[in-house]
Amino acid sequence: MYSIQALWTAAQRKLPLTVVVLNNSGYGAMRSFSQVMQVRNVPGLDLPDIDFVKIAEGLGCDAVRVTKSSELAPALKRGLAYAGASLIEVTVDSAVPLLYAKKG
Repeated sequence: MYSIQALWTAAQRKLPLTVVVLNNSGYGAMRSFSQVMQVRNVPGLDLPDIDFVKIAEGLGCDAVRVTKSSELAPALKRGLAYAGASLIEVTVDSAVPLLYAKKG
């Protein structure tokens, strides 16, 4: 969500660009960082139910959602073969492993 508007520019300029979004229903890196900092209930980290495929299509891109690993290779082939901007939304588990750790 940091720069989703860049998809519009890519579509308008007909850039041969494929964007892969790992959708974990929120800001996973920030969730992990808040765990390390021992900060609980940080608002705005959960972003459930955002449909990146519809957003991308609305901005003029080709788009597809991947929910199984077996779908990834065909989606990448489709995106890379497309003449303009495309998006691949890959849904992943929202459980966040500890990405940052204090050095002991």
